Amino acid sequence: MAAIFKLIVAAAIIAAVAATPDLNDTAYLDQRFAPNPGLRANLVFRVLLAIIGTALCIVPFKLLWRNGDFAAVVLIVVVALMNFFTVINSLIWNSDNWDNWWEGTGLCDIEVYLWIPLQTIYAAAIFAIIRQLAHQVKLARATELSRKERSRRVLIQAVIIFPIPLIQLLFTWFDLAQRYNIGALIGCMAIFDNSWPRFIVYDAPNPLFVVASAPFAFLTWKRYRAISKTTREALRSNSAASARANRTRFRLYNMSMSIIVIYLPVSIYLFAYNIQESMKSTYRPYNYKRIHFEATPYPWNAILYVPSWLISTSMMNQPWIAIATTVVIVAFFGTTQDGLKMYRECALTLGLGRCFPKLLKSQAPRNGGSQAVNPDDTQDSWIELVHKPNRDKGKAATNYR
Repeated sequence: MAAIFKLIVAAAIIAAVAATPDLNDTAYLDQRFAPNPGLRANLVFRVLLAIIGTALCIVPFKLLWRNGDFAAVVLIVVVALMNFFTVINSLIWNSDNWDNWWEGTGLCDIEVYLWIPLQTIYAAAIFAIIRQLAHQVKLARATELSRKERSRRVLIQAVIIFPIPLIQLLFTWFDLAQRYNIGALIGCMAIFDNSWPRFIVYDAPNPLFVVASAPFAFLTWKRYRAISKTTREALRSNSAASARANRTRFRLYNMSMSIIVIYLPVSIYLFAYNIQESMKSTYRPYNYKRIHFEATPYPWNAILYVPSWLISTSMMNQPWIAIATTVVIVAFFGTTQDGLKMYRECALTLGLGRCFPKLLKSQAPRNGGSQAVNPDDTQDSWIELVHKPNRDKGKAATNYR
């Protein structure tokens, strides 16, 4: 009897061990089908905020396009494209169940060529904006830019922004280690060969633009602070001009600080992460034949699926940078008097006046009387906002808003 009991206990133990869940056994416990509230919340918020943020950027886009601010217009277009891809990818590959995933043929073949160039244009456009602003604050002029000067400014900004992304675009085919990978939420992923082009052509340009932007941001803040001190007495007698100066100081200060305190550290962190990831793989001399015609470890045309638990946090949340940028664009470029008026008109067009009756009330004129709209508060280029010709006699030589 004792022997039989021991056999029964041993059989029970063996059965229990055999029934223990094996995380590697997808037949028993497959994480693809397990509920993932965090992934679902990330999906909902990134799609919703990307759509809302991009829609709110329409007003700054119209203002900047009308004023010919080329670099700022390029920044908004790039952010809109990045958010568009974020929404599309998140909705298509919205879970870890790769059994239902689309292979991404066509869409991913385009995205892998555009993703890195778009990021570089993003960084280069910010550099061009802050560089021009620092230069503009330095110059104390009493006239607007001529057509020739505007064309020259656009040309300089285009030369700053587009050459490197164009090189990246043209070289992508030669350095793609895999046709593409597909990840949960982030969708199409470009995989570059771990050789010198990855570091020089793809990893280096973005942090270089970011690091170069920081000194110009500091110069903008320093120079405008000096100008503010010299004109404060002249503007003190004019409450409207003083209010415009305070708004300008607030925007310039926050723009400069956001670049130095937020943009620079985040970009350096992402650059360090890319270097760390590249060090996990063996460095190889560049060889086009090896990349495209040798299966190392997979054939070049193979499409690999990557679930969320194999995607790093920084990679998964990188699209949030473009989404957060929409807030910055609206705050810096859309909060002028003309921009707020356009937002109000859009809200009324959408019928929001019924929910928010204050939108139906026209803005009361200041000082109890009719006040002409100051042209400096409406259609002037934001980047020239500290150097516009004075239209009121007896005021300071420089108008502020």
